[in-house]
Amino acid sequence: MTKKDTSAKAPVKDLHMGPYVRHLSKSIRLAVDEALDKEFSSSGETRLTSVQAHVMGYLNMQHELGNVVYQKDIEQEFHIQRSTATGILKLLEQRGSIRRVSEKKDARLKRIELTEKARLAKKRVDSTIEGVEKRLVRGLTDEEIKTYIELTEKMRRNLEE
Repeated sequence: MTKKDTSAKAPVKDLHMGPYVRHLSKSIRLAVDEALDKEFSSSGETRLTSVQAHVMGYLNMQHELGNVVYQKDIEQEFHIQRSTATGILKLLEQRGSIRRVSEKKDARLKRIELTEKARLAKKRVDSTIEGVEKRLVRGLTDEEIKTYIELTEKMRRNLEE
């Protein structure tokens, strides 16, 4: 009598995707963080925290759309308390990334504007991330990249159901 092979491979669908997704996500995040640290430390600067970067991204997007932004807008957009928003904006102001400008009609209202320094930093961040993305897809064909995007988008949609 021969022994049956009970170590037959499980179907691919039975694989646990979580560890693969987490590992790839963490690897990408670390590569971006390292590249940004290198870019900004070369000029003696420190990169923004994740929250600061998101606020700066929001401010930049609103600026490009021609919208005026007040602290209350940031509180609402990020679902944060007034004190938290105040702290974030105070740090960004100290870094020279934003300035608060009083409105002529109501001096209590202060619009938040990006400085030229912040706009230049955004260009550096975008360029650095683009470099990491190029390294990420090195050796992949356009078709493989397209397939990857389609598959991950399909998985994301599956999570929304």
